[in-house]
Amino acid sequence: MSQKKSQQEIDVEEWMNPANWKWLVFYYSKKDSRAWVPKQAMFGRKRSGGTPNLAKKPARVYLLTILGIGLLLLFVVMYLEKTGVMP
Repeated sequence: MSQKKSQQEIDVEEWMNPANWKWLVFYYSKKDSRAWVPKQAMFGRKRSGGTPNLAKKPARVYLLTILGIGLLLLFVVMYLEKTGVMP
């Protein structure tokens, strides 16, 4: 008789699967229920914080929002420099 895995067990298995990590930085797994996962250790050093699961919509919205704010600030500074408000 096969025993059904809990979602937490599936999440851990997905996180440990190297195929779900692109360039060792970007995490993408539709089976993992979490939008944010712990960062992986790199070069034998444990890293604090988390990384978004790019398969989940809230994580993608967060990243696009951060990128959008950064681009907006860049364009505002460029505009202010062009108009002479900022030297």
